[in-house]
Amino acid sequence: MVRLQCKNSGEWIDLVKEINSSGEGKIYTTNKTGFLAKIYHNPTPERSAKLQVMANDPPTDPTLSQGHISIAWPKDLLQDSGGSILGFLMPEIKNGQTLIKVYSPRLRNKQTPGFNWVYLHITAMNVASTIDILHKKNYVVCDIKQQNLLVQSTGQISIIDTDSFQIRDKITGKIHRSHVGSGEYTPPEMFNVDFTTVDRSELHDRFGLAIIIWQLLFGNHPFSGEWVGGANQPNIDKLIHQGDWIYGKSSKLKPTPISIPLNVIHPELERLFRKCFDDGNRTPYARPSAADWKNALEVAIPELTPCSSINNHYYARSYAKCYWCQRKIQINYDAFPAIHGSIRTQIPVTVSVKNNKTNQQVTTIQQTQTLPINKSQPAQVSNPITSSNSVAKPVIFKENWKKALIAGAIFIIGCIICIVFF
Repeated sequence: MVRLQCKNSGEWIDLVKEINSSGEGKIYTTNKTGFLAKIYHNPTPERSAKLQVMANDPPTDPTLSQGHISIAWPKDLLQDSGGSILGFLMPEIKNGQTLIKVYSPRLRNKQTPGFNWVYLHITAMNVASTIDILHKKNYVVCDIKQQNLLVQSTGQISIIDTDSFQIRDKITGKIHRSHVGSGEYTPPEMFNVDFTTVDRSELHDRFGLAIIIWQLLFGNHPFSGEWVGGANQPNIDKLIHQGDWIYGKSSKLKPTPISIPLNVIHPELERLFRKCFDDGNRTPYARPSAADWKNALEVAIPELTPCSSINNHYYARSYAKCYWCQRKIQINYDAFPAIHGSIRTQIPVTVSVKNNKTNQQVTTIQQTQTLPINKSQPAQVSNPITSSNSVAKPVIFKENWKKALIAGAIFIIGCIICIVFF
């Protein structure tokens, strides 16, 4: 068993079991409850310097007070007995699913039934809120992709692989660059750019964030569709560079017969997507910020309306009818099948509270009910996440209103009979 020492705290940590390996390093469980260790294959002085800056200046985690970790930030550097930095200690994220398991209809229906469109909106808002906090600290995520975002059954998210961020040392001004990125989330101006040679900006993150939000709401990639430009369809990197997305103004990529129409979402969300993929194709400043997305989703979520026919269907009020029922008839597949038994999705509110240590306003997402993460769990889950600062806004199905009206009518009639005859 390998034993390493935390550079800053002096605590000794045992590496217990290897659980993952990548091109950069290996992940181990440790004897410190709730923490994992990442050990690099090739530790360098640059990595060590970057990790020290991160450990010295962590962002505020908006959900830490709720017992949830939204940002898996390096806690401390790990060194051997000779003082050589080999890696770092980080919080463990338990029970998280990669985003594709909730936004892909087929994977969702197999592995996360009950995770409906409301919760996909909530997840999107949590992603935007977390990235907004990172941007306010001048950190750039760089490699935004669904694999680096884990989601809980509550819709709360955790961003991992944080050591790949671009980090600015606020004392020296030195930029510790990120050397990684994923083509399908990389903005057009970074096409064929060597990441090791440039400083990146939160404007680049804005593009990847919009892709993530699109995937959560629509279940696919906005640069995936039917090519009508002749010859062979370019790969996704080239389509992004050209600005060819399925609802683009002059795009050669068109929606397929099973593409979800853009107008099924709230108009403010539609506006932001167009700003990002049309206006932002050549003007990065035109792309909506993480705060813009958070604000738009805060408006859109309360507008989601329960379907009167299927208890797991919700649709945007602006669309005026249940799109998912309509889609079920059109393609003979239900993206959000009914949940057997009683289920009531409670729509959360966003609450801003002041962090007493940093004196900053921190946005937290309060929720009052979780949906099941696998089929073995019941449709209705107790143990709500609550806060003295939050007020839940429950959504009650129309059938429940009918029952309430009938019961009220019976009660009133009974009172009248009592008054008349007694």
